Amino acid sequence: MLASTTFATLLALQPAWARLGLLQQDGRSRSVELSMCETQEPDDALRSVHLELSAQNKLRKVKPRTPESFDIGTYFHFVVTDDTSHLYNPERINKLATTQLAVLNTAYAPAGIAFKSVTPPTYTINTVWATDSDNMAMKGALRAGTYASLNIYFQSNLSSPGAAYDPDNYLLGYCQLPTSATTTSCIVPDYPASSSPSNKTSGCTSTSGPPTTYINDGCNILISTMPGGAMLTFDQGKTAVHEVGHWFGLLHTFEGDSCAKGAPGDYVDDTPQEMTATTGCPTGKDSCPGNYGLDPIGNYMDYSSDACYTNFSPQQQLRMTDLFKKYRLGN
Repeated sequence: MLASTTFATLLALQPAWARLGLLQQDGRSRSVELSMCETQEPDDALRSVHLELSAQNKLRKVKPRTPESFDIGTYFHFVVTDDTSHLYNPERINKLATTQLAVLNTAYAPAGIAFKSVTPPTYTINTVWATDSDNMAMKGALRAGTYASLNIYFQSNLSSPGAAYDPDNYLLGYCQLPTSATTTSCIVPDYPASSSPSNKTSGCTSTSGPPTTYINDGCNILISTMPGGAMLTFDQGKTAVHEVGHWFGLLHTFEGDSCAKGAPGDYVDDTPQEMTATTGCPTGKDSCPGNYGLDPIGNYMDYSSDACYTNFSPQQQLRMTDLFKKYRLGN
């Protein structure tokens, strides 16, 4: 077992693509390998929308605007393995859901976004789903609401999609970026937390896009990253904040990994260019020293540790509401 000071030192020395995690569970600590975020790269259509909104924002600089307010219907789903089910009784699940929702609302309040729980969280014991070995079956059974509704699947043993499950490798999370290929009439009924998902069907019929796009939408988050969770340095609920940023359409602050003049980066003008993702919470990190500003290590869309995360930039706040209106509102 690593001492916490030794672990913190090792964490600070790691490259962004190879993280060491310390999982504290069942009264013991063990080192695990972590993948940070596996949200897919944006398609050309989303990049074009970002470029258009960025150009519009430049024209508005003489007259700043504040974000509009939106309430987001939110559904939490807890999915655990047989081996971890003893850690998640109803009382703990309800507490985790309450504290995680509070973290989300605190982070997104400056953007005028509020997350409203629609139903009690669902709870499923299914080792295949909890390891993300059959994502579409899980979401087809549990997905609720519309394309404007946020579904988060908190999985006890989340691993990289498509990879063989390894108990010593974990993935913090990933989300589906918004797309125009959605279904407007595909609504899955709400189910009580006590119901079994085994006989549920999605009931989806497509009118404007493939049902799979709707079903697959949402965020997959490692359950031990929730507030008070077992994954050291990623245990304040900020992984969900980061991933939900992707759900709204935000990109990483280090998008493109470039310091080149004119490189679009994350298409948001008030986040300084960043060549490399952040590890830990370094002071004065400046991966693009020839450009304006230090790296935005406190920005939720970087890869910093939870304690380092503090903000979305003002233009990111506006971008999220603009993208929500374009892609999700009314769908």
